[in-house]
Amino acid sequence: MDLFNPYLLLKQENRDLLQDLLLYFYIVLIIILLYNIINNLINKIYPSKETSVIYNRSRAIRYVFSFLGIICVIPVFYNRIVYLPTILAFTGAGLVISLKDITLNFIGWFLIHNHNGFSLGDRIEIDGVKGDVVNIGIMKFTLLEVNKDDFSDQSTNRLVHIPNHFTIIKKILVSSEKMEFIWDEVNILLTFDSDFELAETICNNILKDIIGINDHKKEIEDKFRGLSENYWLKIGITTPIVYTNIQKDGILLSLRFLTRVIEKRDLRSKISKRILKEFKITPGIEILYKKHSIIVDH
Repeated sequence: MDLFNPYLLLKQENRDLLQDLLLYFYIVLIIILLYNIINNLINKIYPSKETSVIYNRSRAIRYVFSFLGIICVIPVFYNRIVYLPTILAFTGAGLVISLKDITLNFIGWFLIHNHNGFSLGDRIEIDGVKGDVVNIGIMKFTLLEVNKDDFSDQSTNRLVHIPNHFTIIKKILVSSEKMEFIWDEVNILLTFDSDFELAETICNNILKDIIGINDHKKEIEDKFRGLSENYWLKIGITTPIVYTNIQKDGILLSLRFLTRVIEKRDLRSKISKRILKEFKITPGIEILYKKHSIIVDH
């Protein structure tokens, strides 16, 4: 009956492999039960409607109990402390060789958390998947997928789990809180007969009204200075601008402006609506659109 009593197993000095495995099972079971009890108890005593608070709190408790579990389990298998360094060295070498992906995932976890990595809430694109980072674990991180269509940038409500070692072998595009502004454009193609100078003036006024000239300048410059500690960056132009180019089909106006990642679609919509309204009531400006003819044989 000693096998069913964790306390007696722990007190026993010369245990065989079966007894060690049973003791390991009991320790893991107790740690899991304590984690669930304490986590539920804290959530009941200190309830929160903020998902970020619930997530960070549960994550912190999980890390504490994981560390506690490791501390409790190690002496079970290495009860002869004299041989512990040698055994750990051989065990570590064997794990690195046989569990290459897991080892790389662990290294990737460190890379993610350094100053060149990313954090929760950042929008990244990796291996053809774009999304917002909602979880970073030791083996993998999770993205809330965003539609790759450049005109939508809307969440698909799908969670994508990506191994951490992808951060080592894959290219990553990061839009982080350290520099949350990105350049975006709204392109309009006018006919060659249109008054492009008037159209350009209207577009500049629209950008000035909606975005402003210096509304985000100080904030952007401060973020650039923060990034300059690790990257060689030049601030450059931060004000919105309209470029005019000649295309084979007409005159292209490109409205270029800085926007926060999460505001990109809304800002595009506001600018597009204003352009359509202003051009509709302004003579001499015509947006080019393609016409298709359908010939039906009787």
